[in-house]
Amino acid sequence: MGNAQAPARFVDVMTTASTSPEAVSIDEKVVFLSTLPGVLQVIETHMAYVFLTADMAFKLKKPVSFGYFDHRTLAARAMACSEELRLNRVLAGDVYLGTVPLMLRKTGLGLGGEGAVVDWLVQMRRLPAWRMLDALISAKKAPPSRAELAAVVAGLARFYRQQQRDPPPRGLYLGHLLREQAVNSENLGQMARFLPNIPLAPVTKDLEARIAQMKPEVSAREAVGLVVEGHGDLRPEHVCLIVPPVIFDRVETALELRVIDVFDEVGYLAAECSLLGRPDISEWLIKGLTDAGFEPPSAALQATYAMFRLVTRARLALDHLRDPSPRDPEKWPVRARRYLTEAIRLSGHGLARR
Repeated sequence: MGNAQAPARFVDVMTTASTSPEAVSIDEKVVFLSTLPGVLQVIETHMAYVFLTADMAFKLKKPVSFGYFDHRTLAARAMACSEELRLNRVLAGDVYLGTVPLMLRKTGLGLGGEGAVVDWLVQMRRLPAWRMLDALISAKKAPPSRAELAAVVAGLARFYRQQQRDPPPRGLYLGHLLREQAVNSENLGQMARFLPNIPLAPVTKDLEARIAQMKPEVSAREAVGLVVEGHGDLRPEHVCLIVPPVIFDRVETALELRVIDVFDEVGYLAAECSLLGRPDISEWLIKGLTDAGFEPPSAALQATYAMFRLVTRARLALDHLRDPSPRDPEKWPVRARRYLTEAIRLSGHGLARR
């Protein structure tokens, strides 16, 4: 990813914005940041823009509002940037360097310096894209080794042990599962036209029944410290296999999204690896967490966790199509179908008796 550098210097440019900081549009900010010296690539996500230089990444949050957060004000985005920094330094250390103000002066926009703050960016050291877990699996030329994945699990185990010292509010996790699955069922039903020949109702109803049946086991696991404030979105693209491995992009928007059973979190990472064609990695991850001393859930609950994450990812994929002008509209139904197909396959595994 390159060595850390000092925050970017101030650069004057002319802008069409008025003298009011609130009048600077997201488009003007993106144009300015895209044309800064050294910017090689701009990546747009659902909630942010990321500007990449040879050694750095700068993330600008969009002024948008989704269920768990509202980033439409400068104060809210400033708080979100600070939270992202605080939370990710626990797992990713000095990869997260700090926050940088985007300023408006009479001469235009600039990073740092004097003027009125119109936004904030999170500054990170750039990690090597080719060392991301998903990239290594897909490339197949130098697949991740068992030792590298063992290092990932060891880091997660240390993190979870640390998090057990400050347990989250009781009942928050189970409540989240129930509420989120209700949203999954409603939203997927509304978007069913994008998924012909996928039996949505059976899989969502089955999952609702599973979660309800698993309540006692989930509560028991919470009572013994197996539900912690974790990462919240542990996917292969958020794991970089350098030495030591780096796990980044922890969810900062809401505590509820980070509170999770450790096997739910690692199981989701395992399921994503399986979808990429490496079910053996799935087995290594789950066994590694068990060998680290964490009590695994029943087969029925592990299958329920995996199904829940897959169905939720399918719903989130289709939710992109609710945007007024969705990016890459053709890819979201394909992605949702992939997640739901795997969830349907899992519905026949570890099925609890009713």
